[in-house]
Formats: sequence, C-alpha cells, structure tokens
Amino acid sequence: MTIRIIQWATGAVGLPQLRAVLDTPGYELAGLFVYSADKAGQDAGMLAGREPVGVLATTDKAAILGLEADIVLHAASKGFAENSNTDDIVALLETGKSVITTTTYNHLATYDPAVKARIEAACAKSGARFHAAGEHPGFMLERLAVSLTALSQRVDKITVQELVDCSRIREEAMLVSLMGMGKQPEEISAQSPMFRAVSVQYEQALAAAADQLGVTVDRIESDVRVAAVDHDTLVACGVLPAGSVVGQIMRWTAFVEGQPRLVCEEYWTAANDIPDWGFTLDGHFLVRVIIEGVPSMKLDLVIENGSPEDYEGSAGGHIAVAMTAVRAIPYVLAANPGVVVPRIFGAYRWPSSEIPGGALHA
Repeated sequence: MTIRIIQWATGAVGLPQLRAVLDTPGYELAGLFVYSADKAGQDAGMLAGREPVGVLATTDKAAILGLEADIVLHAASKGFAENSNTDDIVALLETGKSVITTTTYNHLATYDPAVKARIEAACAKSGARFHAAGEHPGFMLERLAVSLTALSQRVDKITVQELVDCSRIREEAMLVSLMGMGKQPEEISAQSPMFRAVSVQYEQALAAAADQLGVTVDRIESDVRVAAVDHDTLVACGVLPAGSVVGQIMRWTAFVEGQPRLVCEEYWTAANDIPDWGFTLDGHFLVRVIIEGVPSMKLDLVIENGSPEDYEGSAGGHIAVAMTAVRAIPYVLAANPGVVVPRIFGAYRWPSSEIPGGALHA
C-alpha cells in the first residue's frame, strides 16, 4: 500500500526528510509546505536535488490542509518569533492527517496542558495520530537510556549528557545573540531566555522518561555554569574575546520520592581548551549515557556532525533528528488514534513502582 506523505518545511531537518520520502519505495509525496517565498513554486524533486516529481512547494497552508494524505512530517523551526506550530499541528490533525513532528512536543502535559487537550481533542475528532520524534528530547533519554536499564539489577541514577561543539556555527546571531557565547559570564543565568527555551525540551525528556520507568517526578531543579578562557577564541563566525563565555553546562535534575534519579546535562563549547572539562570534540556531537547502579554502565555515542555529501546545510545531528520521524511513519500509522508514544520493553522499575499500575505518571 502506498503511503501519501506531506513534507512540512525544508530546513536542515526537513530537507533530509523530503529526500527520504522521495527515495523510499511505497512512499508518495502528496504535498510540500515551505516558509520561504523563494522556494514557493519550485518542484519538490528539484529542491531535494532529485529529478522533478510534479509536486510544487507552496506557502499556502490552506492548500496543504485540503490535500489528501496519510501523514505529515512536520519539521518547522522552533525559533520563529511568531510560533504557529501548535495551531498548524491541530489544523492538520483535524483534517484527519496524522502528524509526526520534530518540534518539542515530546511530553504534552509538561509542555502545556492546554496544548495537550487541543491535540488530543483533534485526534479524537478525526481519528488521526500524533507523535513527537527527535533526538534529545525524543530518543537519547526516553528510549536509549531507558532501554539500557533492562540490563540493570538496580538503578540509582540515570544521566544523559549531550556535548556539542559550537565553534563551527557560522551565524553570529545564533552563537552570540541566541546561545550566549562571547557574552560576559554574568549575563548567563537560569533566567536567560535561551536557558528557559532549552528547559522546555529537557523538562519534557525527563517527564517522558519517568513515564517509561513508571515513576512520578516530584520536582525538577536546574542550573547553568559558564566557562571562560584567558585568550581570544577563534570560531567560524569571528572571535570570542578573552574572558567571555566559551562554554556552558546546563543541568536539569528530576527528583523521584526525594532522590535525584534522572539528569539531563547539556554541554556547549566553543573551545577545546576549557580547564577541567576533560574532553575534546573536534566538531563531533557526543551523547553520553551514564547509569549508576548494579552494574554501573557508560555508553558514548559519537555522531559525525559534518555535512555528508549531498546534504549541504544539514549536519549529522540534523539528519539524526530527521530520521527519527521518517522511521516512525509505519509504526505511527499502525497505532491506535491519539498520541503515539513508543513502548519500551523490560525497563527497570524502582521498588515503589514494582506493582504494575501502582505509581504510573499519567
């Protein structure tokens, strides 16, 4: 059976998805939504570096809503000043199209209870399915780390560290204005807009992992630490002055029954000579899973973060995010209508939640 797919957006994540749809037997591109007027009217195949396929990109949301399709790969940016993602997703679901998004909707109750209600109501009305994909949140803690606990006799704490080399970011607006590199250390705090935006992601990852582990999170504590060096640091978009921020460690800790059980740590570095950090990335993207318990375990996953041939503009991390959505298509369509959450087999249960159904986080 042919699966008709709409691709929503063709940025660093959306373009690899579009190529995967065009290249996969049994998938048919039904429509293509783009945000850029420069792309509108162009053939989807040509935009993807393929032969023409007869589907033209459009900026007309109403036209997309009117198409017949089984599923939408929603890869809109999370960084627009005016974020219409929720409204767009709900509108698509209400037409009966299932949606897989790589925006941050991985634990709807944590994201926004009102958004949760809207998405669930849209699915109930039309029989559509909704799934939030992604690498972190979406995979590294909720699926990879939780799956590893099947090897555990006892788990005391699970930590997922994401270590990102930011030195190759070419846009100063992204590296300095948004991420805070090159600013003075006192300008970076847990109240910074960027930190709050990132917190929305990792609070959802922690809550989603808690669901999979069958526990309820009491509270989440967060903090940020910065690092500076005593010399100028050359990066792709210019120079970060001596004494300014060249590294950040952001941490979110979820407490379960008063104990710190789940931790997300985000390391951003624009320099490889930060004292006491103890690692060198050299452009790679590293995810480290640490499980403290019996037995204790550590897993390092390195993703080559350059742009592979034929994927200019999409780093390895972008492609990984894109593929979590593409690979989910048949599983989402086979699921019952509603919000689709991947099930993990054999995850560890803390003693207070050993009785099935006894302490599940709803």
